[in-house]
Amino acid sequence: MKIASLSALAVLALVACSSNTTGTTGGNGTGGDQDKGLLGDDTAAAAAPDKNPDGVAYPTDNIGTNPRSGDRPGNKMVNYKFVGYPDGDISKGLQPISMATLFDPSGAKYKLIHIQASGSWCVYCQEETKTIVPLRQKLQDRKVAWIISLAEGKTPGTAATSADLDRWVGQFKAPYTHLLDPANKNFGPFYDAAALPWNANVNAKTMEILSSGVGATTEEAKILEDVDGWLAKIDSGSLQ
Repeated sequence: MKIASLSALAVLALVACSSNTTGTTGGNGTGGDQDKGLLGDDTAAAAAPDKNPDGVAYPTDNIGTNPRSGDRPGNKMVNYKFVGYPDGDISKGLQPISMATLFDPSGAKYKLIHIQASGSWCVYCQEETKTIVPLRQKLQDRKVAWIISLAEGKTPGTAATSADLDRWVGQFKAPYTHLLDPANKNFGPFYDAAALPWNANVNAKTMEILSSGVGATTEEAKILEDVDGWLAKIDSGSLQ
């Protein structure tokens, strides 16, 4: 375990799991540098849309991985593509899902996207997931899309599989969209492979990365305080 150092989630007192003791083993368990987040060539994931459900093209300007810092805007997130389970529903099998699926410039359905990257082995990931399960209605009322991605399986440093994701969904029954991101294939650039969970907030209207940091919180009040703070800024127009 290590104490998390947060760039933009300082409001939360968080701790992170550690998948190895040296921090030199990549998320794919092969050693060396962490996967740098190159988009995979998985056929199903590649079918994920480049436009949002209303047909609006995903932003292509200012793409990167840097979160907002004070008044300095953050980069916009890459339109990463995955396979996963919308709303945690496994009955239809794995579906292609992209960040464009959540892009909502009108704010009609979503204003804020919260991403929680986890590993099956990670105790703090498990505890954070247990905490957010009963918050579905409160988050939905706030127009917050809470997304859980699974990067590693039951053993630290091993890439998550679809079987790992199925077990995770079945165990926690978290009613949120779940993504399979084996060995940090997509979200790798955002966090050290040796630390999970990773949490980030993204403005659903613009896809600007608002905050990014490793660690978990198991306090409902702090989770809601964090999202409410960003929602207030989105609603005020101060993030433009």
